[in-house]
Amino acid sequence: MSDSSINLREIVSQAESADLTALRSFLFSNPGKPLVATGSGGAESVADFAALLYGARGGVGTAVSPYTLNSCSDAALRTFKVLLVSAGGHNNDIAFAARRCLEVNPDTASFTLSRSDRNEVRKLFHMEGSALSFDIPGPRPHDGFVSVGTPLQFFALLCKAFNPGGDLGKFAEMPRNPFRLERNDGSPLDLRELRGISSFVILHGSWGRPVALNLEGKLVESGLSTAMVTDFRNYCHGRFIYTSNHLEDSAVVMLVSPRERDIAERTRKFLPAGTKLVIIETAEDSPEASFDLLVRSTGFFFDLCEATGTSHESPANPGRIDKRVPMWVPFISEMKRNGPLTIR
Repeated sequence: MSDSSINLREIVSQAESADLTALRSFLFSNPGKPLVATGSGGAESVADFAALLYGARGGVGTAVSPYTLNSCSDAALRTFKVLLVSAGGHNNDIAFAARRCLEVNPDTASFTLSRSDRNEVRKLFHMEGSALSFDIPGPRPHDGFVSVGTPLQFFALLCKAFNPGGDLGKFAEMPRNPFRLERNDGSPLDLRELRGISSFVILHGSWGRPVALNLEGKLVESGLSTAMVTDFRNYCHGRFIYTSNHLEDSAVVMLVSPRERDIAERTRKFLPAGTKLVIIETAEDSPEASFDLLVRSTGFFFDLCEATGTSHESPANPGRIDKRVPMWVPFISEMKRNGPLTIR
């Protein structure tokens, strides 16, 4: 990994030593009750990973944004378990969601990486007398404007929560070749040839879904390109037309676990020979597959930033929002005024 500020060994070590008993108990209890996980920014893909793992254990799990969650009525909020995900627990979106959910649903939990006084969500849970605030302390990996280290930390912790016997140690170092670049005809592709890419199509299946969301966020938030996320099968329902018409300024990222090898190869047979491909593959078929794919896709992101001269620490920002002190678009008053989404 070209960005040495991400210490994978430290992230894995923290996950291996963390006490996740209480978090696991919440996630494993009442498996017949649906789980709705929510997080914003870099936590969005973490919420999706939690929902994916909950589903893999036989439950029904889904992830929504805090804004969408706050559109639910009180009656709807009472019907499922809620997991609020936030690294620091102090952004407006997650704090407002915590207040609403705690008022109506005792089966609401939070998952953060901080026990500091700035953690507003942790304070709210303590004020309500709820023991479902799971705050895992430890050294925080470095993030720039784009969250790069924190999702790795969350993914590692969720892997250990859902699969305590899994071996994360094998992912404590970036693989020598975390991804492959080639054209669809098999000819070599240089990383510098991706400088002119304005759109990435990110294909996923099973364990790759939350990783696809994470990579999309990093590409867009860094200003590198726009990105479209879809699974391999849905891509074949028409989205392939974009790729065929934009061979010069688009590329396809394939996130592949053993479950997707066949469909990935079949998909390639229908793509033009000149299609630029980024192949990110894992040999795992377990929760660790998502962590492995996230590690590898993060390596690709760092290398792409280096090749294009892009800074994820402080990307170019010609817009009006100050990236150091983001402008909170007021929504809380709007939600209170309009109330939840209801059909009468």
